[in-house]
Amino acid sequence: MSDVLQKAVNNGGLNVAGNKYPVRGWHIDSVQAYYQFNMATLDADTRAELFAPDRPIHTKVRDDMPARYGKGARVSGSLVADGGRIEGTVENSVIFRGVTIEKGATVRNSIIMQDAFIHEDAELDHCVFDKQAVVSRGRKLIGPATYPIVISKGITV
Repeated sequence: MSDVLQKAVNNGGLNVAGNKYPVRGWHIDSVQAYYQFNMATLDADTRAELFAPDRPIHTKVRDDMPARYGKGARVSGSLVADGGRIEGTVENSVIFRGVTIEKGATVRNSIIMQDAFIHEDAELDHCVFDKQAVVSRGRKLIGPATYPIVISKGITV
């Protein structure tokens, strides 16, 4: 492949140029890198850098009601998207759209993707859950900070 590209550049058939990007970038090529990037977005300065008004990000809109917080919900240091229901404890985590975290459940240092369901009294720490994953009642999944536990789309644990 490199021979084909090099030949095209040398013959003038391919124009290769660089572009200076003025802000920090992330190279996401592993679960650990994905996890570290998401945890970095919990920092307000990082979010301001990523979502600068002069560089708008356009995405698909899914108009939904705001996340609902139950009477005993406790949330700190986290990003929580719309359409979900939080009744348990969430700390230092990224919670995507439509996620349900039931009463007595605890989610720490984790990334929970769209429409996942965390049942009552479950405990998660250093986990990445894909869309529509389900954590059974009372289940505990605690991964190391260096290599979070990953649960695939639609899996029940």
